[in-house]
Amino acid sequence: MNRDYKNFLSIIGTALFLIFLASLQVSFINSSFLNLNLFLILIFYLVLTRNDSKALIFAWLGGILTGLSHFSNFGINSLVLLILAAILIILYKTVFLTLKTESILFISMLGVALYHFLNWLIINTLALFKIGHFEEFGFYFFDYKILVELLLTALILLIIFKIKTQNA
Repeated sequence: MNRDYKNFLSIIGTALFLIFLASLQVSFINSSFLNLNLFLILIFYLVLTRNDSKALIFAWLGGILTGLSHFSNFGINSLVLLILAAILIILYKTVFLTLKTESILFISMLGVALYHFLNWLIINTLALFKIGHFEEFGFYFFDYKILVELLLTALILLIIFKIKTQNA
């Protein structure tokens, strides 16, 4: 097969995968009790496997695709995911030199907490400019959904890397 066709088919396949992931996120996961962000897990996986450019691209596209389902504050999820991906890439390159269980747990827990903090910060900054509802810091973060997301994200990443190392 010609190289141009392979590149074209990989771009189409990636776009279809991202659309499928966004539709699964918006349709099923957001409406359930899980409160799990599939694009956040994908970004963590890409950062941990040192695919930095893909992590940034998928953060932007994932934020745009999931932001299409919301009628207000379009682009905030994309901005938060881009900032988070950049912070995690810098942190992973400076702090962690090898891929260990501790680094997977630390990156996933720090990433989820930072994702929610950045989301809270940007939305409340916009609320200050629009005389809107300013959400209290404590009430936002002491929610069982964030704790469930912390645990599920770390567990899913550990399972993915366990499967990946068994196949290698």
